[in-house]
Amino acid sequence: MTKRTLLFISIIFCFLFQEGRAQSAKISGMVADSSGKPLSLVTVRLAKASEQAVVLQTTLTKENGSYVFNKIQPEKYILHFSHLGFASGSQQISVETRPVQAANQSMQKTSTLLNEVVVKQQRPLVEQTDDKVVFNVEDDPGSKSETAIEILRKTPFVSVDGEDNIKVNGKSNFRVLLNNRETSMFANNIKEALRAFPGALIQKIEVITNPSAKYDGEGVGGLINIITKKKVVGYNGTISSFSRTSDKLNDLSVNGNAKLGNVGISLLYDFGGTDPISLSNIVTNTPVNTAAFSKRTLAGNKRNEQGWQFGNAEISWEVDTLNTVSLYANVDSWNEKNIFEQQITTDFINTVSTNGLYQLESKTNTPGYSIGTDYIRKFKKNKDREFSVKFFSEFGKSESEANSLQTYNNAERFLQNNSNAKNNQFTLQADHSIPWGKTGRFESGVKAILRRASSDFESLVKYDVNDKFQPNPSNTDRFSYAQDVVSVYSMYSFKIKKFSFRAGARVEYTNVDGNFTSSNTKVKNHYTTLLPNFQVSNKLNNSITLTINYTKRLSRPFIWDLNPFVFNNDSLNISFGNPNLGPQTSHSLSAQVRYGKGTTFYGVNIEGSYSDNKILDYIFYDPSTGITKTTSLNIGKEITGSLNLNLNTKLTKKWSLFINGSLRYIDIKNNSDAAQFNKGWGGNFNFSQRYQFTSRLSVSNYIGLWQDPVTIQTTYPFNTWYNLAVNYKMFNEKFTISVRGVNFFEKDRDFKNIIRDPNFYSTNINTRIRRGLVLALTYNFGKLTENVSKKKGVTNDDLLKKQQETTGN
Repeated sequence: MTKRTLLFISIIFCFLFQEGRAQSAKISGMVADSSGKPLSLVTVRLAKASEQAVVLQTTLTKENGSYVFNKIQPEKYILHFSHLGFASGSQQISVETRPVQAANQSMQKTSTLLNEVVVKQQRPLVEQTDDKVVFNVEDDPGSKSETAIEILRKTPFVSVDGEDNIKVNGKSNFRVLLNNRETSMFANNIKEALRAFPGALIQKIEVITNPSAKYDGEGVGGLINIITKKKVVGYNGTISSFSRTSDKLNDLSVNGNAKLGNVGISLLYDFGGTDPISLSNIVTNTPVNTAAFSKRTLAGNKRNEQGWQFGNAEISWEVDTLNTVSLYANVDSWNEKNIFEQQITTDFINTVSTNGLYQLESKTNTPGYSIGTDYIRKFKKNKDREFSVKFFSEFGKSESEANSLQTYNNAERFLQNNSNAKNNQFTLQADHSIPWGKTGRFESGVKAILRRASSDFESLVKYDVNDKFQPNPSNTDRFSYAQDVVSVYSMYSFKIKKFSFRAGARVEYTNVDGNFTSSNTKVKNHYTTLLPNFQVSNKLNNSITLTINYTKRLSRPFIWDLNPFVFNNDSLNISFGNPNLGPQTSHSLSAQVRYGKGTTFYGVNIEGSYSDNKILDYIFYDPSTGITKTTSLNIGKEITGSLNLNLNTKLTKKWSLFINGSLRYIDIKNNSDAAQFNKGWGGNFNFSQRYQFTSRLSVSNYIGLWQDPVTIQTTYPFNTWYNLAVNYKMFNEKFTISVRGVNFFEKDRDFKNIIRDPNFYSTNINTRIRRGLVLALTYNFGKLTENVSKKKGVTNDDLLKKQQETTGN
């Protein structure tokens, strides 16, 4: 056993020993109504008097109205009492070293007229409404030392595998919003941004599995909306760091909030990166027709390193009780470097095998920034009526460079592929929400998205190390691209007894105008799409809700799908975009049952979907040349069925349990070749638990299983992962340290993708480091009191997102 291991174990035992020695007491009390009758199932929350927004423990009263909090450190505390149909209450109590009996709490009944009642009740960990599920992150003590990607593992209807690939409702095509608005850091680099985003900043996460007509047509799997901490009177902030040994990741984040009068300010800055890691990679291609070769193998190592920084700033001004203006800005920069060093072995039927060399060094850099403003107006006569106007502009660049060397039979080819792209986007949106009758609401809006992009790409080649690079005219061009999307929507929602109804439709007009300057190739297309949306919910009782939904969704290709630039660093394995690619549409019908009561939530979602023009990444093999070509085509006819299960509960006052999983069946066919089809099962299972020994010390762990469903050609590997974490708070519980062991029984693992086609069989094996150690540190400062309204912002959900593969190449 190493000295470091001994030191680590000693530190943990010191924490346990100190916790055991610390003097503690207990608080007990009774709750009754105004007549003195004991009240059961009253929610009682314990918080420090100096930090009332930070809940330390939560319990429910027994049938005799009693409650108990154990292992309480000497301090001044506040007890908060809440119960449906009763006015909330609180009392202050001082604890020394002996048991304390709190004063009996009397709760007064409130009026049954909902429009005359103001309920100040703290929410359970998971809430549900007709169209979304809310995970109240700030009420989960463990989230303060976790990142957003780890919190999503506990969020209902969201699943995350061991490589941090995310699915919503079993689907990989979804959108992530920050405070109800789009940001470039999530739009371009979802996994990396969520890995770096500190959980200490998050107030709650909203999951919408069936977005209404108000949202853009994109987001087949739904929306994840991350709401950050409230603005405060005074100031508060968080400093957090996250380090992981398996991929040599280090990240530091700083967040600050302040409120001065009617003005709220929020700032976030994060930077980090990964050091180079050497991984093994073997790619084989075995064709049916062996005219070019019988087998081709690339085997060797690849190294990857990444760096990032992103920031967000927002100023909110409550002009008065009816008018609010906000200004916000985002900056982000992502860079990545990959180095491949592989040996090429080519086998033939009647000839001796040949050996060659393939070396590739690629670099990408994608800086960007965005600015926006919102104006939200409420109305004096009816404060539930709301009108908003929002403007958002985004400016991004993508710079890439790839240098390669390939040898074959003593011949050499040196290649440089360079690309510089600009992506600008301007969005103007107006929405109006009007209460209609006693239970109804009418919502409508209009939105315009103007995208302007360009790509200047060139390919240079030479065949001797001493020669000068020469341009390859067939793979050098400039591409300008304009996409305008104008949409209008309208929907009406209303209630009849326990039933809630929502009916709406969105009409989106798209105009595409692209031009390849050098080759004088035009790309022009325009189309109008009607996207209906219907939902019926029935509140079976106070705890159970049944929802049935039908929706039609749309995904548009963007410039990277259309750009015909050929990535040909490996001359026998090339990829390129398709200028003639069109949008894809899908229809889905789902039924969802959700149960929420006290500390328990479970949800079941059954869904079927259909698409007859699905965009597929398709691979062709040319037997005459031995070249494999990859591009995107509208050739998929896909029928899917899925079952999703979720459970969040507390087994005891200190033991929390989080379970989610999905089972998914796919039947997919090639519309251009009736003989080609594929079908199969996929699924995932996530288990997480947390035991809170004291207010300072807790232990948690994750266990996960993952199997991506098949595509028209590809089968993905089965994946497992697990971790064990020890979390400890110190310095008046403002500083949190979390130490985690990840996949500690397994040093590394081979992940194997299999591609099957009537013309060839291919495998791609990546060996990845599994075992790792994580150190997360979080420091909170400032005061927490009232909030400034969160703004809704602009969201653009209409672009197709590529599937995240399990192996996460």
